[in-house]
Amino acid sequence: MSTRGTRWTTATALLAAGATLAVGALGSAAQAADHRGGDRATATAQARFQSDPTPEEQERLREIAGAIWTPELAAGWNMNAEVAGVLSQATERILECSAAFALVPRPPGFVPGLGYLVQYWKNLRDYYLVVKQNRTYRACVVSTAAYYRSIIEMASQGI
Repeated sequence: MSTRGTRWTTATALLAAGATLAVGALGSAAQAADHRGGDRATATAQARFQSDPTPEEQERLREIAGAIWTPELAAGWNMNAEVAGVLSQATERILECSAAFALVPRPPGFVPGLGYLVQYWKNLRDYYLVVKQNRTYRACVVSTAAYYRSIIEMASQGI
């Protein structure tokens, strides 16, 4: 890959991640203002995953999963509440890993919930697809995909 192509990929990843995280930081700040105390915020996040996503939300979750693993794998998964929870954890891990590579600073205390995943599915999918092409940051997506593969398969089957 040329230097110009590498710069473009890195710039695109930075823009996508920055936009996604900036909006998520605003959402998490608003959520923190609405829910005083960590226990209430955690309980609210867990409550979001207790009911299964709507068909539209499932498609958006499938797009995110397809960007992390492959679209073919994601097509066979039941996008239930447990899978949404696993995607949330995987998203958090990829964002933390990217921050470790100094791609973007991650807002403290931000754990992406179902609402975040569904609302910013396109940004997340595009971010993961760009990051997968960059050898340095690709490690974040590949290691997360490997770690969560069995977990998401079991969640899809209700195990």
